[in-house]
Amino acid sequence: MLTAAHRVYRWDRQTSSIFSDRLEDEAVPLLEPALAVYRARVGQPRGQVRNAARLALEGLRPDRVEPVVKLLDDTATYEWPTTATAAERRVAIFEAAAARHPLLEPAEARALMAAAFTPAREAEADAVACLYADYPEFHVLTAFPGDYTAEALRADYDLAQAQALLYAATRVTVEARRDFKHILRYARLSRLIHRVERIQAAGGRRHARRRVRRPFDSGVGYRFVLDGPNSVLRRTRAYGVDFARFLAALVHLADWRLQAEIELRKGWRPLLFTLTSRDRLGAGRGAPPEFDSSLEEAIARKFGRQRAGWHLVREGAVLESGATLLVPDFLFRHEDGTEVALEIVGYWTPEYLTDKLAKLAAVRGVNLIVAVRRHLAVRAGALPATVLPFKSRLLLRDLLPRLEAFRSPAP
Repeated sequence: MLTAAHRVYRWDRQTSSIFSDRLEDEAVPLLEPALAVYRARVGQPRGQVRNAARLALEGLRPDRVEPVVKLLDDTATYEWPTTATAAERRVAIFEAAAARHPLLEPAEARALMAAAFTPAREAEADAVACLYADYPEFHVLTAFPGDYTAEALRADYDLAQAQALLYAATRVTVEARRDFKHILRYARLSRLIHRVERIQAAGGRRHARRRVRRPFDSGVGYRFVLDGPNSVLRRTRAYGVDFARFLAALVHLADWRLQAEIELRKGWRPLLFTLTSRDRLGAGRGAPPEFDSSLEEAIARKFGRQRAGWHLVREGAVLESGATLLVPDFLFRHEDGTEVALEIVGYWTPEYLTDKLAKLAAVRGVNLIVAVRRHLAVRAGALPATVLPFKSRLLLRDLLPRLEAFRSPAP
């Protein structure tokens, strides 16, 4: 990622909006010479490579040069000696030179330096590079990926600039239509506190308590409010790096909209930063797998999008489970409005199983089917849910009757 010093942005004072920098199509060809520098200069020290890349980017807008070089550096592979060993060698050389002060003869200085290396060798022509080989400026470029293209560099630049702007965020809000489980998982991995609200289009009617909270469909969805523990007491930018990590994962998903409050300086009025999945940040990055297990994939394939009046939605709801949140694997919605959530407990280490069943036991006010292996059916029988035992795979002939049982009888 870039540092805050590499941020390039613009803002609109009238709307209090801020925008991270993005490379135009015309700027992409200007990146090619810098890529060629990194490919051609394997074996040279970092300082020389960076300086050559800066010269190669002469046609690029000046404020973009250093961020691009930083991203190229992060992509490259460098090698350097152990810092402790190099520091000890420098001390030994300086102590030996001090005993012969003043050391005026070049040959004597080279011999003194050569003696400090094991095995002994002639000192390199550049004495500074030899002495300070562990310093970043003198790290040696050993490899650069040949398949790293200008378009890939552009995608990394656009995403990195958005991440760098989030360093100054005090709060981030994400509205989503799908992939709720992934959003919650990414928030936890980024060490962020999240609150979830249901959002619904104006004029939408409330749904009965017994139904699952509906997904972002026809204007219905979920709003995830992300911040950290200290934000309860005061506005803070302490979680900016965590927000940046979260964005790097979020760009893999679809149908989301992010808004962040950006405070560039302490005490300044916040500016609003907005991104959506249509911005295609991080283009080319692979999306996460649609299914967490072969069980889920098999039942989705067999059921299809709809069957017997039921429509299947992948991870289509967020359930409250005490103080935590749970995203069931599937939501089945019938044409008459009945909704049923299905959670598959297919992985059963003792710790995972105990935690999963405890969360499911705390779910209230929804139609819920819990699919478990047959040997766990008795244990799952205490849940406030319909239990669907299975041996190795879920069968439609077992699932459909349980779905139909939730429908209200016809008048």
